[in-house]
Order: sequence, then C-alpha cells, then structure tokens
Amino acid sequence: MGYSFFQALSENQLESRNEFLAKQVEFASRDIQKTFRSMDQDMVFFVENLEAWTYERTSNEQLAFEKRARRIFNNHRNLVDSIIVVFPNHVVSFHFDKGNNFVRTFHSGLEEIPLNHGNEIRFKSQKNNLQIITKVNTNRFLSSELSNFYLGASAEKLVYIDGKLLGFSEMNLSPGFILDDLSLEKITNDIREGIKGEYEGEFNNSLTGKNYRAVIHQYPFDFHPFDKDFAVIFIQDKKLITSGIYVTYISLFSGLLLLLIFVIAILFQFNRNTQVANKILSQKADEINELFRRQTFLLQESKGFIYFQDAKGEMTSVGKEVEGVLGYQQKEFIKNFKDKISPNYIQELNLLIDESIKNLKEVIAFEFEIQKKNGDWIRVKIFEKLLYDEKGAFLGNVGILTDIQEKYLAEQELIKSENRLRAVLKSLPDIIFIYNNSGIFLDYYIQDQSVLFSPAPESLGKSILEVLPTPLNTHFMGFFEKTVQTGKIQTAEFEIMTKLGKKMFETRLFKLDDDRVMSIARDITGQKLWEKGLKDAIKAADQANKAKSEFLANMSHEIRTPLNGLLGIIGLFENTPLTKDQKDFIQIIKDSGDSLSKIINDILDYSKIEAGMMELKMSVFHFKDEIQKIIKVFSGLSIKKDIELTYQYEGLIPTFIELDKEKIDQILYNLIGNALKFTPQGGKIHVLITGEPFLESNIILHFDIKDSGIGIPKDKLQILARPFVQVDGSNTREFTGTGLGLAISKNFIELMGGELKVDSEENVGSTFSFNILGKIFTKESLIISVKSFAGNTPDLDWKNMAAKYPLKILLVEDNAINLQFMQMLMNQLGYDIEIAKDGYEAIEKVEKSPLDLIFMDIQMPRLNGLKATQIIRKKAGGEAFKIVGLSANAFQEDIAEALASGMNEYLTKPVKIPEIAKVIQSCFFELKKTKGVI
Repeated sequence: MGYSFFQALSENQLESRNEFLAKQVEFASRDIQKTFRSMDQDMVFFVENLEAWTYERTSNEQLAFEKRARRIFNNHRNLVDSIIVVFPNHVVSFHFDKGNNFVRTFHSGLEEIPLNHGNEIRFKSQKNNLQIITKVNTNRFLSSELSNFYLGASAEKLVYIDGKLLGFSEMNLSPGFILDDLSLEKITNDIREGIKGEYEGEFNNSLTGKNYRAVIHQYPFDFHPFDKDFAVIFIQDKKLITSGIYVTYISLFSGLLLLLIFVIAILFQFNRNTQVANKILSQKADEINELFRRQTFLLQESKGFIYFQDAKGEMTSVGKEVEGVLGYQQKEFIKNFKDKISPNYIQELNLLIDESIKNLKEVIAFEFEIQKKNGDWIRVKIFEKLLYDEKGAFLGNVGILTDIQEKYLAEQELIKSENRLRAVLKSLPDIIFIYNNSGIFLDYYIQDQSVLFSPAPESLGKSILEVLPTPLNTHFMGFFEKTVQTGKIQTAEFEIMTKLGKKMFETRLFKLDDDRVMSIARDITGQKLWEKGLKDAIKAADQANKAKSEFLANMSHEIRTPLNGLLGIIGLFENTPLTKDQKDFIQIIKDSGDSLSKIINDILDYSKIEAGMMELKMSVFHFKDEIQKIIKVFSGLSIKKDIELTYQYEGLIPTFIELDKEKIDQILYNLIGNALKFTPQGGKIHVLITGEPFLESNIILHFDIKDSGIGIPKDKLQILARPFVQVDGSNTREFTGTGLGLAISKNFIELMGGELKVDSEENVGSTFSFNILGKIFTKESLIISVKSFAGNTPDLDWKNMAAKYPLKILLVEDNAINLQFMQMLMNQLGYDIEIAKDGYEAIEKVEKSPLDLIFMDIQMPRLNGLKATQIIRKKAGGEAFKIVGLSANAFQEDIAEALASGMNEYLTKPVKIPEIAKVIQSCFFELKKTKGVI
C-alpha cells in the first residue's frame, strides 16, 4: 500500500510538473511571438503613415515623425537596436547611445551604414515608395523574454533555432546544451510541423558538466520574416521532480509518524511550487496588461482606435477609444459604422477594398470624412491589415482609424497660402518667369510687357536660348545652369535695349523646387543713375577730406615747429636762477603751451575719425601693468588735490590681452583726467574693471570710472559726447578744454566694439562706463589703492649728462629756432654736438666721422629726413648707431613711415627736455650692451 501510494504521488508530481512546464513553455512562446508581431505591426503602420516630404516641410512635422520613432523604441527596446528610414532624398537613423540618449543621424546614403543582412527587417511602403530597415537583436530579446519565467533551480530554459540549442545563462543565450540524437530528431520534426511536444531524453549541460534524464517541453513560434525554425524548450531533471518523494518514502519505513510529517512537507512543497508558478503567471498577466495600457496610450496620443472586421465587411470588435475619438459607444459604432461614413467616399472606399482583396494586397490606407456623434464631420485616415488564409481566401482585416482633422485643415490652409502667394506674384511690378531645369519657359507673372523682347505667352514652351537675343541668351544661360547645378541663388545685371530705350535689369535666379527655377528681374535703371551720382559725390567728399587732412597735417607741422622752440626754451629757462614771480610766469607759459599741444592732438585725432581713417592697431601686452602705469600717471595730481584714486579688478582678468593699447590708454587718460578735473578736493575716484569670457579665448572688458565730482545735468547728457561741446559753454566756465576728449573716446570705444554710457547726478558724481572686446585671458582678482604709489618715480637727472653718458651726437635740423633750442639744450647737458641743416649734410657728416646718435628732422629742404635715413642705413656701418626722428608730423602714419625708413624711435614736437634726456640715456646703455664700454 505504501509503495502504491508512493507511485501515485510520484506520478501526480510528475504530471503536475509536466502540466506546469507545458503551460509555461506555451506562455513563453506565445509572448515572444506576440511581442515580435506587435513590433512588426507597429513598423508596418509606421512606414505606411510616413510622408516623403517629412524633412522638407515644417519642423512640426519632423518633430511628430521623430516622436513616433521614439515611441516605437520605447515599446520595443529589448528587440530593436536601431531604425533606418530611407526617404527619397534623405536617410535618417535612430538609436539609443550608451548614455541612453535618443540619437538621430542623417546619412548621405545606405552605403555608409553597416548592415548585417541576417538581423535586419525591411518594411516598404507601396504608397510612398519609402523604406524602413529595422536592426533587431534577437539574442537580447529572447534572453529578456525568458528571464520573465521562473522554473526552479533544477530547470533549464532553451531556445531552438534551426537545429541549434541555445541556453539561457546570465541574461544571455549561449551554446553548450545537448540533447540525445533521438530526442532532438523528434523535437526537430515536430517544430517543422509547427506542433508542440512533450518528451523524455538525455540532456547534457557542458557549461556545468551536468548530465541527466530530463522531461522536455517545446512550443514553436514564428519570427516572420526570418526564414528559420524557432521554438522555446523547457527542460527539468526528472529525478529531481520526484526526489522529495523518495526521501519521504525512505522515512516512511522509519515510522508512520515520520511518514505523516513527510507527507505534510511534500504537500507544503507542492503548494509552495504552485504559489510560485501562480505568482509568475500573475506577473506575466501584469506585463500583458501594461502592454495593453501602452497600446491604449499610443492610440489616445494619435487620436485613433483599433477595429476588427470579418470577410463580409461586418465589424466584429472596436477599441474603447472610439468613444473619445467619435463619441459613440462600442456597440453603437459596431452596429451602425457604415452609416457614419460620408456618402461621397463610400463608392471609392469599396472599390479600393475590392481591388486590394483581388490583388491580395496586405495593407491599405484611405482618407475620408466621418460624422461624429455630436454631428460634426471630421477628416479621418484608416490603415488596415488584410488577412488571408493559406489558399489566399480573405478572412477579414484589422485596422486603425485616426483623427487627422487638424492636419487636414493645416494642409488646406497651406493650399490657400499658396494661392495667396500666386496672387501676390501677379501683383508684383517685377518680371517673373518660371522654367524647368532645361531652361524651358513654363509660366510668367508680368505687369508691364512693354519691356520684353516678345510677348510673354509666346515664350512658353521655348528655351532661353531661343527667346533672348545673342549674346544675352548665352550669358543668361550660364547663370541659369549654375543655379541648377549648385542650388544656390545667382544674381546678375544685364543691360538691354528695349522699346522704351536702354534699360538696366538686376536678375535673381533660384531653385523653386527640384524641377523648377524662378527668375525675378527688376528695372534698376534709376537706381544705377542714382548710384553714379552718389559715387561722384563720395569721390568729391573723399577729395575734400584728403585736402582737409593735408591741411591739418601742414598746420600741425607749422604750429608744432615754433611751439617746440617755445616750450623747449621755457624748459631751459626753468633751470636758470629765477624769482618766485618769474617761476610763476614761466609755469603759466608752460601750462599754456601744454594745453595748446593737447588741443592740436585732439583736433588731429578727431579729423582722422571724421575721415574714416582711424584703424585699430592690435598688439598683445601685459594688461595689469598697463593699467598700473596709467593710474600712476594720475597719482601725483590725485595726491596733490587730496583725492582718493583707487582701482579694482573683478571677474576673470587675463594677464595678457590683445587690444589697441594706444587707444585704450587714450580713453582712460581722457575719462580719468576728466574725473580728476571735475572732482573737488577730498573727493573719491574709483576705477572698476571686470572681465567676462566668451567663445573660448575672447573676453568682454567692462570699465566703470566713478567719481564724486560736480556731476552733469540730465539735460546735458545727450550732447556730452558731441565734438567741441562742453557742459558749460559760457565764457565764464571754470573748467577749460576743447570738448573733443569724450567725442574721441566715444569713437574709439565704438571702433573697439563697445559703447560709452554716462550715469550722473548733479553734486553727487558721475559714472562713465564702457565695454570693449579683447582676446586671451587668465583668471585673477585684485584690488589696489593708488595711495600705495606715494610718489612718482624720480625724473632723470639730466644736468651735465655728458659726463655720465658720453656720446657723439649729430643734430639734423633746418628750423633756426629749433636749432638754437637744441644747441642750448645740448650745451646744458654737456654735449658738443655736430650740426647738419638737411639730409645731404647729414650723410656727409656720417661719412666723415663715427657717430653714436642722430636726432633727425623729417621735413627739410633738398633731402628730407626719411630718405636721408634710408641712404644712411644702406651704407657700410649704417646700422651701428641710433637714429631718432624729431618732427612736428604727429599722425600715426607719419610715425609708422619714419620707423619703416630705418629710424629707431620717433619724438613729436614739441619735445620735452626729459624726453631728450631719456633717449640719450637709453642710447648709451644700448651701445654699451652691443659694443662694450664706450
């Protein structure tokens, strides 16, 4: 009895396990096939709903297309690796990268995309001649699907692919699993016949080395269009199925009590296994529900619903989304759906279905109007999959109906817009022709045909070479062919003899679409006459500006030459014994001369700005050192007036910057100088410099010069930066000047890509702000008080310099006053110099005796200083000494020309004694370095 009971339980356990495995392998196979078919149907629907012009119209349509592609990826991530969409003019691919980013890539053609023809599925649209290539990863997909089934530790999950067994191991499919030949042959025959099966046989797992008698269950599935045999195989060690029963019945012979305990344990284990199986089934059901939920969401997003029809065209089922789309209940729509279709489309729709069934077409798509429950008519599109049996008999169809009312209205609006555009073209005064790519006239829009060679209608159907006269026809045809080849707009001007006389036309040719070219010709005869008059006026203005510049240069030279003698003699006079009143008088004369020199500089700078001759001269320099030098220049005056002058850096201020150093210096000299001028004793001036980097090596520098001065009235701010304008223009004003400083600064700032802004309040102070663009920066933050500069660097002690710095000096100067001044100066310095009054005498002096330093005037009779310098430099030993230009020509081009001629330095008149002294000192040390001790 015990043995019989044991046998009954063993058979029951084995039967229960076989039933469980059979159900599980069926669930697994069906789920795999269902998921794969779902992907296949989604891709068919996707390709049939694509439009060839998706990437040739609006960005909204492109965005909608890419959203659909992404939703397909989200629904089939484990199966789909990438999607390649082949449009007539584009190839676009989509995939997820390693960072889980959805990536779109444009390709020039399929040839640049690597394809493994064993893992691609091609979906083609018969309607639009489009193609989608889907790369699938069956290994990953099958592994993911098999991971959803738990069979217990002693069971194996396999996939059969064309006679090969691949086992599920570590979330991957791998070989190494073997069945005995007899079992494998039976399984193979059943799979080819599409029959599920249950078997027993010998199984070997080479990965673990296990070999045992196994219970085997297989269920075939289809991976259309892959032409292979597929099946899911679940294997269980038969011995382990009943192992618990063996242990129980060994214990049975030990006692009836133990038998009862083991029977309870067996029942408990059986119940637990059943619970596990039920839990797995429940999880799978949840996954199926989630899949349906996603499908419902997709239909809701696309404003559509799914429906099923039988071979007679009667609707058998419809999705519940129909209520949201059309307002009908499911039963109501199934019963009366044909009555809702607009009569205008019934005959055409029936004809389409009949023809498709006759030709065994698998899919159809059609647009028509349908009435909603509220009475509104809307535009819809259906996409149907037609089903046939093996003999080709029609079984019915499954379809999706989508609300496309908004899209349809947009398309109608586009048609209206095109019609409006045509109306606009017809109203334009231009001459408009449309051609095909061979240059044949197709259409025209012309208001006045009197300017044509022949009536426009007679041109239709003829080529450009036939209609236009020679040589205009070949010339025009050349531009036309270039437009067709490059696709770029071409512009040409033609002079034509019309019935109304000679005319000038400007013609633009451009591609209207892939097959047509448009030309727009405009009569520009009047414009050309106006341009000629404008060019003549500009030429006259340029000549006037040139004459003005030459006049200013000459006036500058004529004023600076006597001013040089005046200020030079005053400098010498300062070093003679003087009474206090005499010193005051001398200081007044000196200050007046300096003021006059500054006025001349301002006038010359502004004249160049007006003439459009001002250019940026970029150089790389130590930015903070340059700012420190500028502040240091004003430190003496700020201390004298008891004004707190500080400056500060914020943000990223680079060490070296590429800018026009001279112009930024002049801007800061003008703005800080104005602040010191208009700030009373005991006031404050703060210079804030901030840096904001952009585009790698570029930086925006922002300057704020804030003072606590007298401020500027609101009504004067608008005219502040005008040339020759001052806030106080009266004869009794307290502060003097030309009124050019701010005008010049404003123009320099705009030339450097910035803008000058002024914020001021009377009796409170002013803030002058501006931005400029520079290159190269480093990060640094610093605030420095100018009070750290307690005083300026001591001036050079130039008295009796000849003893400290012995040099042989030649002065080349033709002006008697300047010559007398320079001789007196050199005598005070202790030098006995040689004199030459023009370039030829200078060359003779150089040839007769060796020299160390030449002060060379520029404008001289017979031979000027520039040519004399060039001749001297070409002579033997002509590079052995230093030549310093000394001239009243102060334009930058004059300085550049002088340095290019071979001069080492250039001093503009009026020169100051310390400048001469520093040049001598610098020359001495340079010669000492190159030649040794002099």
